[in-house]
Amino acid sequence: MHKPTLMLALAGGLALSANTANAEDKFSTQAMQYREDDQRMDIDYITFGLEKDFGTDYSLKLDYGYDAISGATPVWKPHPNLVGEFVESRQTLPKEVRRAGSGALTVRDAARNEYTVGAAYSDEPDFKSAEISGAVMLWHDELHNRSYNAGIGVQNNTAIATPFTNNARDADSRVYNVQVGITEILNATNTLEATLFGARETGYLSNHYLKTVRLQDDGSKLMANDSRPDKRNSLGFTLRWIRAWLPVFTSNLWYRFYRDSWAIAAHTVESKLYWDATPWLRVNPVYRWQWQDKADFYRAYNGQPNMFATTGYGSNDARLGRFTVQTAQLNLEFRPVKQHSFNIGFSHYWQSNGFAADWLTAGYIWKF
Repeated sequence: MHKPTLMLALAGGLALSANTANAEDKFSTQAMQYREDDQRMDIDYITFGLEKDFGTDYSLKLDYGYDAISGATPVWKPHPNLVGEFVESRQTLPKEVRRAGSGALTVRDAARNEYTVGAAYSDEPDFKSAEISGAVMLWHDELHNRSYNAGIGVQNNTAIATPFTNNARDADSRVYNVQVGITEILNATNTLEATLFGARETGYLSNHYLKTVRLQDDGSKLMANDSRPDKRNSLGFTLRWIRAWLPVFTSNLWYRFYRDSWAIAAHTVESKLYWDATPWLRVNPVYRWQWQDKADFYRAYNGQPNMFATTGYGSNDARLGRFTVQTAQLNLEFRPVKQHSFNIGFSHYWQSNGFAADWLTAGYIWKF
C-alpha cells in the first residue's frame, strides 16, 4: 500500500537535536500513531536505532522499523444506480505490515574526513524496496569551519501484484539519487548549509491501486488504471541557517525548491526552534509550509473536467495536485539524567484541498 508522502519526513524528523553531528554511542526507540481524517489511513509505527563508535575512526548506525497500516483509499467505482457512470468512493484494504531495516558504516581518515556506505531494505505485502548508498564529507582545511559533502544512492522497487492491485504481475522501478553540498561555520553562533540534489526514476511509476475514468469517442465512459510516465527526472536545492541566539535558544530555518519532468514544482519553508527551558526540559516547536503545483496529467476527482481521453497519461492522485500544506508540531524532550532522555510530540498536518492528519510520537534515547 502506498504510504502518504509526508511519512517520508516523519521517520527522520523526530529527533530534537539542533545539530546533525552527534558522535555518541546510543540506543533509541520511537513510536508513532498516525491518523488521517475522514476515516482514511491509520498507521502504527515503531523504530529502533543503535549508533556505535569503534575507536575514533569507525561508526556504525543500524535502524529497524515496523509499521501496520489500515484504512481505505479514494477510488472510482461504478455508480450504484446509473449504468455507465462512476463516482468517487473508498476501497478498504486489508491491514498490512511493513518491516524495514537500514545500516551505515562511516570511516574517518587522519584529516577527519568521513566516508560512508549504507544499505536499506523494506518489505510489505504489496511493495518492496532495496537501496545502496555512498557519501563523503571532506573538510576544507584543518580549522574545520567548512566542509563539502556528496552522496549517491540507487534504489530498486517492486510493486507486488495482489488481488487488490491493478498490475497482474509484479512491476519494477529504479531510482537514482545524487546530491552535493557545502556547510560553512561562520562563527560561534551561525552555520549555513547549501545542497543541490537530483534524481531519476524509471520503470513502473503508476499507483497500482488507483483508477481513472476515460471518456470514449462514442461518449461512453470506461474505468481504467492510473497511468503515469515511466520516467521522472527531478532536481532542486536546499538552504539551511542555524543560529544560536542564546546559550539556551537556537533556531533552524530551512528552504527547499523542487522541480520535476512531470511539471510538479514545490517550495517548502520550515522553521524549528530549540529552547532549553530548564536543564532537563527542551521545547521544540516546528512549523512547515509548502506550496506545490500539479502534474500536467493530473485531474481532481471533483475537478471540471475530471475524466481523461481514451489514450494518454492520467491520474486523480491528490498527491500530484496543486495545493498548499501546513504542518505544526510541538515536541518536548525530558532529560532527567545525562544518559537518558524521553520525548513526546504532537503534529497536525492540513492541506488546502481538505486533507488533514494528526500524529503522536513518543521515544526514548539511552547514551552509553
